[in-house]
Amino acid sequence: MSATLLKGFKKHLTTAATDTTPLFGTVPQHQAYILLHRHQSPRTFPSRLLSPLQVALRQRTSSFSGLVNFAWTSDHDSGMDAGLGQREEYSASAFAPGCRRLFIPSVSMENIDDVSEKIQKHVQSPPDNATRDDAIHLYVCTHGARDCRCGDLGGGVADALREEVRRRRAADPAGPCANIVVGEVGHVGGHKHAANLLVFPHGDWLGMLRPENVHTVLDAIIATRPPNSHEENARLRPLLPALWRGRMGLSRDQQLQLYSAADQ
Repeated sequence: MSATLLKGFKKHLTTAATDTTPLFGTVPQHQAYILLHRHQSPRTFPSRLLSPLQVALRQRTSSFSGLVNFAWTSDHDSGMDAGLGQREEYSASAFAPGCRRLFIPSVSMENIDDVSEKIQKHVQSPPDNATRDDAIHLYVCTHGARDCRCGDLGGGVADALREEVRRRRAADPAGPCANIVVGEVGHVGGHKHAANLLVFPHGDWLGMLRPENVHTVLDAIIATRPPNSHEENARLRPLLPALWRGRMGLSRDQQLQLYSAADQ
């Protein structure tokens, strides 16, 4: 680690011990989270990815409050990835409140309008239980070039989480971890809350995770049923309130109200 990064990391540890800013209510309001799958971990990303396709997809999904990011998984089919060259093409996953994952085999400039329309329908239509994806998708921010806290703390949590899932699968191949996908995601915002974890289809964001928390966090995720509708999304108890940053589909006020109800 460079001297600059080491200084920043030590500052984070000192700040984390004294910072009284609450975690809850720190998730930006959004109605969809769209992941463009890459074959490289966010640990290798530059500070800022220059992606015309990502920018164009953000513009087209902003009308229904979509967030677009890059992600990577080591043990799951991430589809095609043409990289950040002259022509970009990725597979994608889209999540919406009360809905399971929508997988899109190909996203490019040539079909971006059709893809945006498909995601919008996914956000606005009732979930189709007959074709739903029952997997749990866990994404840790490991974008270290953007902020060293995400690289060091996020990387440690991602590694520990992946190892814990592997250990449980080996002990019980047909158990609850059989359908858990562990991945890494680019910058999500909230560096001081690192390590940050996005949990889908629950839609919950968790912060201040450490490798020693992984066992408890995984138990809580497995034991919590994700919302099956917009109504349930607005009223289900926060996942791990002490580490809860907020939930997809809720405004800041709704996040605060949900947390306050759980705290009481």
